[in-house]
Amino acid sequence: MHRIAVVHDMGSAGVLDIVDALQGFAVPVFVCPDSELIDQPTDLIQEVGILCDIAGLTLEEATERIRAFGPEAIVTFSEYQLERTAQLADRLGLLSHAPDRIESLTRKHTQRELLNAAGVSSVSTRLVHDERSARQALAEIGGPAILKPDRGTGSRSTYPVDSLEELAGACAEVFPSGAEAGDATERFVLEQRIPETETEWPWGDYVSVESAVLRGEVTHIAVTGKFPLAEPFRETGSFLPADLSEALRAEVLDTASRAIRALGVQNGLCHTEIKFSPQGPQVIEVNGRLGGRIHELLHRATGINAIELAARIAWGDETAVRGIDMSGFRSIAFLYAKVPHPEAKRLRGVRGVEQLRKRPGITRVHVHQEPGDHLDWRSGRLGNIYVCYGSVPTHEELAQLIVDIEEIVQIDCD
Repeated sequence: MHRIAVVHDMGSAGVLDIVDALQGFAVPVFVCPDSELIDQPTDLIQEVGILCDIAGLTLEEATERIRAFGPEAIVTFSEYQLERTAQLADRLGLLSHAPDRIESLTRKHTQRELLNAAGVSSVSTRLVHDERSARQALAEIGGPAILKPDRGTGSRSTYPVDSLEELAGACAEVFPSGAEAGDATERFVLEQRIPETETEWPWGDYVSVESAVLRGEVTHIAVTGKFPLAEPFRETGSFLPADLSEALRAEVLDTASRAIRALGVQNGLCHTEIKFSPQGPQVIEVNGRLGGRIHELLHRATGINAIELAARIAWGDETAVRGIDMSGFRSIAFLYAKVPHPEAKRLRGVRGVEQLRKRPGITRVHVHQEPGDHLDWRSGRLGNIYVCYGSVPTHEELAQLIVDIEEIVQIDCD
């Protein structure tokens, strides 16, 4: 059986999910580097699989330790380990994103400049490091704008900027060392906000395209629909398949293809977010990995095992993407997340969860916050109060189910 090195960190598919998904095809070797974001689940890994602990090792030392396990492929499902995985793959002689392409997949400013140069998007962007540079950027690109981390996931610390006052308030939060200091440890991007599109449907005005790339050949797997964003720009969930006309779907897929090629992606999975604008579909960003929890939605809606697909692509299996049918959906699979109001500071209680669990169409509900927990909208996906999962036969039933969820579950916050 094949051995696949899986570099683990924040945002990865779960350890048990990976073990189950690869059963019968490959044995995962979980590579655990130092992480500033999570405590690596080494005890669980040792119970169910093979642990390769590289914490504290140099890149060269880590490469040799991994090589000793004899992996035939390497992959990561974590945004934060794309660069390390590419470097390790390069040294091990395995397929992955090219190291010189990682910045275009993990740095929003670099990526936007490449997409603009290729004509895939037309969104002015500036890199900023304090309030002075942010004010200059706003004067150059104009408003409305958006301020967000140059590297980040899950809608974390993303601010609307419609005035100098809003910009000053956002800068005071993201550059706490001083508005004029210029010594922030994290880089931010100020870019034009893609115009909104008026729609009559109950969904968000953006989608994501899930794609597989092997030796430069792009194969699209699915177009994922999105629920409307919560203020200011927080994701509230996804569903498969998206509710699009054939013409709009074709336009979205073409946009995703051109974006992936503009970034020079050669191998791996891509998760491309695309917004509908008055000028047509515009790329929000391209991620060089599997989208969060998308593997579960894909499996329930189509039977496609996206974790195994990622491993087979990393292994170089040219048959992996053959026969993928984007019309082969068995149901509408979804996840819906409840995020706190931007002004909420503390959770007092959640009512109606047990009733929701009994509602037809709901398969499970995970409550992520407990009464008394501190709430902060800036934490993005990590701040979800609860997430529910399920499947329904039609998009019409899904729209009604979301209405019912909001009525059944009540949130009390200070």
